[in-house]
Amino acid sequence: MREISILFLVLLLIGCERPHKYKYSIIVTETATNLGNLNSEYDDYNSDLPYPHQLSDIYFSSNRNSQGSNFDIVGGGLRFSYHKEDDILNLEISVGAPRESNLLFPKINTPFDELGPHSYVYANYIYDNYARMDMLFFYANNSDDNFKIKFVELTSILYSSNSKVSDPITLGQINEKGDNLYPSVGEDKTKLYFCSNRDASHFSIYSATYSSEITKQSLIDDNIIEIRKEEILNSNYDDKCPYIYGNFMVFASNRDGNFDIWYSKFEKNQWGEPMKFGEEINSPTYNEYRPVVFNMLGYNLMVFSSDRPGGKGGYDLYIVKIDKYIK
Repeated sequence: MREISILFLVLLLIGCERPHKYKYSIIVTETATNLGNLNSEYDDYNSDLPYPHQLSDIYFSSNRNSQGSNFDIVGGGLRFSYHKEDDILNLEISVGAPRESNLLFPKINTPFDELGPHSYVYANYIYDNYARMDMLFFYANNSDDNFKIKFVELTSILYSSNSKVSDPITLGQINEKGDNLYPSVGEDKTKLYFCSNRDASHFSIYSATYSSEITKQSLIDDNIIEIRKEEILNSNYDDKCPYIYGNFMVFASNRDGNFDIWYSKFEKNQWGEPMKFGEEINSPTYNEYRPVVFNMLGYNLMVFSSDRPGGKGGYDLYIVKIDKYIK
């Protein structure tokens, strides 16, 4: 009888044992957090997430391949998970190259610099009972002395053996003068925002309005109605890296000294006066650069780069929640 009682007590204790505590990797908060193993001792910046999901590819510019010489587009993976019991958004990093990279990288990477990738998915469809998408992948390259915006088309992507990547195509009117970089497609899909030093020694933010929705063919046809300087967003300093997220734009500017990240909201058919993100994002004496915004599991998140201390070296990529800024 005593043996039965002891056995019952042991089983009871085992049954009451607390569940295994989840081991978190990178906890995403409202304070910028380094993206860890995604970074290197070299410069890692200019990120882009082609189609954000819980398991997402990330592309960015890095000079790691040349050990500090020229920049290539490289990539990795992000895996997000939300843990209700602790109210934690967790992020795990994969340093393996994205699935399409074996097709994409040989087309775009050269001995010159490739900066500022930006993906624009313009078609979703079902083929052979599987979801597919076609995408334009923009970047800038200085193989012709000045930086010029180029793109390739990726067709039938998403776990498909039929994926194809076109040869690079250089934009026309946009590249006619100056350095032109960091393209981002606007919410109405007819505007391409970018930065350029075409009219001055410093960079400003411009928009190119097309006569129809931006596609591979409309870019080739170069059917631009207007290229205009977005005066409200600009200063007498460098204003760069515009990124559009709905009616919300983020960009980098050194109008206050070092590069910081700023934002503007599109209201009443115009961009509002830019505002600077707070000290939980911008450091007081270092540079913050090329922000991108996306939604993940109900949170509005921003990835950006900074050369602040505490990282792997050079510029590192960081992530932060920005829900309080998007209202």
